[in-house]
Amino acid sequence: MKHVFLQLFFLLCASVAGFSQVKGIIVDKSTGKPVAFANIWVENENVGSTSSEKGEFSLSQVGLQGKTLVISCLGYERTRVPIPAGSLRVALTPSAIALKEVTVKKSTKRHKFIVNKLDEHTAYSFGSNGTPWIVAQYIPYKPGYAATPFLDEVSLVALSNIKNATFKLHLLHVGENGAPGEEMVSVPLMGVAQKGIKTVKLDVSQHDLKMPEQGLFIAFEWLILKQNRYEPVDPDTGQKEGPTRVSYEPSIRCYGPDKENANGWIYHQGKWTSTHQREGDAITFAAPHFQLTLSN
Repeated sequence: MKHVFLQLFFLLCASVAGFSQVKGIIVDKSTGKPVAFANIWVENENVGSTSSEKGEFSLSQVGLQGKTLVISCLGYERTRVPIPAGSLRVALTPSAIALKEVTVKKSTKRHKFIVNKLDEHTAYSFGSNGTPWIVAQYIPYKPGYAATPFLDEVSLVALSNIKNATFKLHLLHVGENGAPGEEMVSVPLMGVAQKGIKTVKLDVSQHDLKMPEQGLFIAFEWLILKQNRYEPVDPDTGQKEGPTRVSYEPSIRCYGPDKENANGWIYHQGKWTSTHQREGDAITFAAPHFQLTLSN
């Protein structure tokens, strides 16, 4: 009987260890202060999260011990750390972002030019069920932009089931092999989507950024935070439909899989991948549609 009890005890311990959460906190290495909204992935896995305003995060999936976390956040060096058996504290090293000098041309009469104009068609959208995707669209440079070279405004169509769904927007240089590269601004670009299908506009004119001759990427990042969580309710029973139906708002309008030259990229499993390389799964739909307004 004692032998059976010991076997059950060890099985219970193994079960608890296997199903325990990975918990941690992200901090600034130089100040020790929490780092909010860091993007966290288990390398080569479809598992990730976002750090809260207190820098805290958790991953509930099993079998993560010994695998590698990939952590990135604006203003810090990209960091890889092994996942321990217990909780972990990750200190991110601040990075100096070398911003290119911009000469601002004063103009008495402002002219604007719209690139990649939005319309009311929202047949396709892409969202997150708890993975911290970042989806990007490449906007190529054209000589005709020289008359209105400055980035003025970015617009997108958001579809949200909740009020005040927050997200991050990124403006990125073109990096190696044509993938999204370094950030163009040194401060986070935060956006808010209201409930329903709405056009969201972010003013970026204060950053005095010129359209690079190599073009640029505009990217949308989901924040896997409690306040962005939405779980639908069955209209007949009034009961929540369960964790498989949970989403993190908002969704954004995307091109369909039949759209040629959509120039879509996705940050997935800790690395950037072209959506054209992901045939046969939902990521094929992840080519977002951004409107960019230029000015002089």
